[in-house]
Amino acid sequence: MELSNPMNLRLSLITAALLPLLGAPIAANADDSDLERIVVTGDFQRESIQTLSASASLFSEDEINQRGASYLDEMLGSTANVNFASGASRGRYIQIRGVGLRSQFVDPINPSVGLVIDGINYSGLGGSSLLFDIDQVEIYRGPQGTRFGADGMAGMIQMGSAKATSDPSLKLQVGAGTYNTREAGIAASTGLTDDTSARVSYFRRKSDGYVDNLYLNDETQNQDEQVARFKLNSQLTKHLNTELNLHYIDINNGYDAFTLDNSRNSVADEPGQDNQQSYAIGVNNTYTGFDAFDVNLNLSAIDTELLYSFDEDWVCNDTSEPKLCAAGLHPDGYSYEDAYYRDRDDRAAELQLSGKLKNWVLGAYYQVRDVDLDRQRRKFSEYQTFNSRYEVSNTAIYGQVETSIGPKTTLITGLRVEQYQGDYTDSNGFIEDTDDVMVGGKIALEYQVIDRTMIYTSITRGYKAGGINSEALATAKDEGLNLSADFLQQHTSFDPEYLWSGEFGVKGSSLDDKFTLRLAAFYMHRDNMQLKGWLIEDQQFTSYVDNASSGSNYGLEVEGSYQLTDNLFLTGSAGYLNTEIDDFVARSNIYQAPLNQDGREQAQSPKYQYAFTARYNFTSELYGMIGVEGKDDYYFSDSHNSQAPSSNLVNLSFGYEADMWAVRAWARNVFDETVPTRGFEFGNDPQDGYATHTYTQLGEPRVAGVTFTLNL
Repeated sequence: MELSNPMNLRLSLITAALLPLLGAPIAANADDSDLERIVVTGDFQRESIQTLSASASLFSEDEINQRGASYLDEMLGSTANVNFASGASRGRYIQIRGVGLRSQFVDPINPSVGLVIDGINYSGLGGSSLLFDIDQVEIYRGPQGTRFGADGMAGMIQMGSAKATSDPSLKLQVGAGTYNTREAGIAASTGLTDDTSARVSYFRRKSDGYVDNLYLNDETQNQDEQVARFKLNSQLTKHLNTELNLHYIDINNGYDAFTLDNSRNSVADEPGQDNQQSYAIGVNNTYTGFDAFDVNLNLSAIDTELLYSFDEDWVCNDTSEPKLCAAGLHPDGYSYEDAYYRDRDDRAAELQLSGKLKNWVLGAYYQVRDVDLDRQRRKFSEYQTFNSRYEVSNTAIYGQVETSIGPKTTLITGLRVEQYQGDYTDSNGFIEDTDDVMVGGKIALEYQVIDRTMIYTSITRGYKAGGINSEALATAKDEGLNLSADFLQQHTSFDPEYLWSGEFGVKGSSLDDKFTLRLAAFYMHRDNMQLKGWLIEDQQFTSYVDNASSGSNYGLEVEGSYQLTDNLFLTGSAGYLNTEIDDFVARSNIYQAPLNQDGREQAQSPKYQYAFTARYNFTSELYGMIGVEGKDDYYFSDSHNSQAPSSNLVNLSFGYEADMWAVRAWARNVFDETVPTRGFEFGNDPQDGYATHTYTQLGEPRVAGVTFTLNL
């Protein structure tokens, strides 16, 4: 059978998936299904994930607990076509369908995958993704141009904490694990008056991390993370509801991830830090007193301080320790440290009108984001400082309408127009500005084939704003780099990127809910795609964001579950992804030929990903779970050709779940596979003449623990 044509492959797989689904028994009353009560909110309304005309995944609190996860990157391996990169103490840079950031250093950049927690926009602050007392995590794949705008070009992640309830409740959680990991959390909810309820939670986790610093005789990739949340819900009048959310996030993690031998044994004398302290407030007001529509006003603000620092040479400089600090590691005083202090303030307001029948939405959005950067770098024995300020204002209007065009068919049309203005200044005297007007939207057809089977097709357009290459500006000013000054001055800014996506999907379930399926096939065209480029001159590396001509991403996503017996429950997901870069020179070196990446796969884009889990209930309280997950090899970056190897991991969980308490023993990466989560290709070892090597940051090794939860 010939399947060399990608379209033939997609259609054949879709047909194969449709046949068993359409032949399954059909329920007479969908309201009786537990599945129907699992709702998402990505398309302006609360609806079942089975009726959403988009590819999405959902994690419940139970799934998070069974995996022993405390942070989002510990869940992503079970999601189709979702990947992440570290380059920090955690995997806080997420890619969906091959699109997304991998790191941030000097330049102000805009995210491709947004993050919203309790209605507060945390996009670009991935360190906020702590999971304690989170009811649900929703991951939307593909452009979210109408709903989320510039922050959701590749997709969006929404996290919602547990609701405040009027009935008193108390949750206690304690846990311990390998690498001296310990955690504790408490959450309580109660009614304050007949119309007002409150919930408060606090969680802290500490771990020695997975790196031993032999020189300092210490664990220098340690983790110390805490989050506190307060939620107040008040029905002020019959028609006016207000929900207040207060967040405090404090991350104090070590960062000592890279070594010359790609091991977990560091000899750095100045290990770095990866810190975040955020205060956030969100006020969501809903008024339902008008006859024709409801009104929602959402106000939010975040104040964040960030520190990201590292030892650039990765080694020590101590003649009394020749075994660890060889003399050849620091020729001519070679020793670098780098630190980035950022102060970020976000303010946002969104006004939304929605029809009583939830068939139309009209809204306006305004956001301002100010980021102050103070870079302090020690190069040899000299200290260099650099300061910049980037002020962004973002204004958008949007609307979406659902139109019934038959007894089983619904047409959805949405449009968003957004103006993104940025003003940039720095200590080198540069003043630059950007002003982009971008348009995104969605056209979708939903067809209810039979009672519990829906198919949809959609065309969506997403976008990401342009920006400033501040590192290129600074380097172009350096009189010692005259050969590259003209080149860098041509790359002082970059243009917006646009992403068109066509998608076809099938969703359905059987009469008894023992079988569910969600399948999506997609093709995406990236126009003016933003990629990281490098200029190399005299051992100096200058990064900048450049616009490639275009790129293409197409593939499949399948998620499903099947209750094989009364006690055996199977879940699984699989993703296929094919990507390509068109017309992009990733690296320019005045002494070598440029690195032309035309036709190469995009970074962070494994061709396949899979995850399968089996849960067996030995009794009504005692269960065991085994899961396998894996991904194909993929390129670390668009600016070099080093790759992460394919990986296949096994996870285990055993638990006892009583009415009011539960104890779970869990293990991830049971066979201790070595999995890189970030990689670079350059020379950093003076002992071999700075020959080019691939250097990697290693992900989570085998970890295991026990968690006890009490619910009263």
